[in-house]
Amino acid sequence: MLTLSARDRERLVVLHQVGDGALSVSEAARRLRLGVRQTRRLLRRFEAKGDVAVIHGLRGRPSNRRHRAWLREAATAKAREPLYADFGPTLLSEHLARDPEVSVVIAPATLRLWLIAEGLWSPKPQGMRHRRRRERRAAVGELVLMDTSEHDWLEGRSSETMVLIAMIDDATSHLYARFFPTDSGAANRRMIVSYLECNGRMGALYTDRAGHFQVSFQRKYRRDNDLEEAITLIRRSLEALDIELILALSPQAKGRVERLFKTLQDRLIKEMRVAGVCSMEQANHFLEEVFLPFWNGRFTVEPLEPTDAHRPLPEGADLLRLFAETEQRVIRNDFTFRFRNRHYQIAAGEAQPTMPRTRVTIEKRLDGTTCFRWRNTYLAPAPLLARPEPTKPQPAPALTPPLQLTGAAGKPLTAGHPWRRSLRVGRGRFLPAFAPAVASASLRPDTPTAGVGITTST
Repeated sequence: MLTLSARDRERLVVLHQVGDGALSVSEAARRLRLGVRQTRRLLRRFEAKGDVAVIHGLRGRPSNRRHRAWLREAATAKAREPLYADFGPTLLSEHLARDPEVSVVIAPATLRLWLIAEGLWSPKPQGMRHRRRRERRAAVGELVLMDTSEHDWLEGRSSETMVLIAMIDDATSHLYARFFPTDSGAANRRMIVSYLECNGRMGALYTDRAGHFQVSFQRKYRRDNDLEEAITLIRRSLEALDIELILALSPQAKGRVERLFKTLQDRLIKEMRVAGVCSMEQANHFLEEVFLPFWNGRFTVEPLEPTDAHRPLPEGADLLRLFAETEQRVIRNDFTFRFRNRHYQIAAGEAQPTMPRTRVTIEKRLDGTTCFRWRNTYLAPAPLLARPEPTKPQPAPALTPPLQLTGAAGKPLTAGHPWRRSLRVGRGRFLPAFAPAVASASLRPDTPTAGVGITTST
């Protein structure tokens, strides 16, 4: 029983036709796309061995270029170790080449066959969904994709919580990433400022619709009432730098950065495991010194246009001021204001006559400093140890001494005495007991004032 390929069957038919005299040797060589001398050698082997002549002599025999048996055993033994248990063929091939016990470059395809044969790797099923690929931007710096991945990056080797914020260039896949404790607005602002300081201004930034980039509070109310849309601190800063902010409608829309995290959650985690990284500080050091140079040297592609679309920062631009979190406080008449339960006094040399009742802007910058700005002038107010005492109003002096009533014996009348309540003065008028004395007032004869004296106290 012979197992023939399609080419072997075609050659066998031609050889039988030459043997029957239906074809000449030159015609057979033309049909077989061989030289005449090679066709004659094939005919002699056909006459000697029969149909077996068309089968290659090395079929069924091991290749002379095969790897040695000890290398396959060493590679599969490494793959069984807990440190490399979940490594794929490509990543395992790179580590085996660096391993002092192996130190041989094994092709990932060969290693994949070995792992499948040993039951250490199972090929993933291929999906049949139709997708439309978005073309890359032509030049570097035209579009930068940014996203955050929350994952157990250290596999439980540290109690620190870590998130990875990554920015990848759309044209070249150049990677810029950093670990942060949380996915906060300050962390995203630090990442953007660090990128701008290293590379300059990109044309557009492509992000998701997180609260750092889009305000969702009262959005429907503002739209229904035709009010201006509220903007976030990052959006305001990017607009000041003339950088377009593009918000993705779905994770699939920013597929390049999503696929990046799928690769990093496999490759970067295992690389840090092998390197013994156990803290966020070590992870950032490994990322900057080892992994990013490796990634950008191997996985980046050449852009369609050689020009760099990054723009320099505007002259005099202060990134710490643009991306600072700001608050405002009212300056009092005594040139003081309150911030975080402390009172601050503006120095006399910095005070301006128009300052009272205006607002001072407090900038909480990314470097941890706090700056106080009034309009375009930065101040250096001094914190007060105690709260400034407000000025107490002085009571107005009495115009005339109060009225004092005395009885017949010259004793002051008690507070409940009817005569202390009121006195009839003039026609139809009453004088309260606490009213000032009237020097020219004449009491009516019918007023019961017998034995009563009216004196003024000094």
